[in-house]
Amino acid sequence: MLCPIEVFVFHAVSDRYDEKLNQRADWTPTDEFKTNILALKDKYHFISLDEAFQKLRRDLIRTINYAVLTCDDGFASVMDILPFLEKQQIPVTLFVNPKYMDGVSKREGYTDNPQYILKDEMWNLRSPMITIGMHGYEHNDATQMSKEEFAHSVEKCMSILEQHPQYVPFYAYTWGNYSPMTQQVLIEKELIPVFTDGESNYRYRQGIGRKPIDSYYLKKKVIN
Repeated sequence: MLCPIEVFVFHAVSDRYDEKLNQRADWTPTDEFKTNILALKDKYHFISLDEAFQKLRRDLIRTINYAVLTCDDGFASVMDILPFLEKQQIPVTLFVNPKYMDGVSKREGYTDNPQYILKDEMWNLRSPMITIGMHGYEHNDATQMSKEEFAHSVEKCMSILEQHPQYVPFYAYTWGNYSPMTQQVLIEKELIPVFTDGESNYRYRQGIGRKPIDSYYLKKKVIN
């Protein structure tokens, strides 16, 4: 028997939706997020992304239902739910865009700053329950770049984030968009690709699939 490892992704979590700070598809109300997580915890044993990667590479038999929690973009609101996740002993990998950790640079489609975790806040995250991965430097679509442009973006992102003591060599594609070219770049740089393709993971095959649990996608798609 080989149970799959489910990897879930969320984005912004806050008590109130603010169109200046978030897009509707990227936001989950705090209470709903906690309800979803507790429901998932009843079904799965949560492990870190790196532990999941090792299991996907090595396990021949897997009888426990494992799950992994990840978060994209590094929105500032996520800081408020990290204590809840730590209390529940749920590891989380934050995939961030280091350009926006300065509190000044503005990402297209968002109007107010700072809306991202700032660099000092990020560097103070030292809990073993939290790891930091890559989500591109500027949150640009990797498939719209040349190989040289994408490689440069990855290098710039890595040069900043690999200094963090909780850094892990995983790269989550923005909007889940990738191509054979982007895959080749990540392989060359010894990075593990992470998708948002709705797939379950049985063995490691060219990357790790994820399922969204943002409010936009409705609880029943994940939990029921």
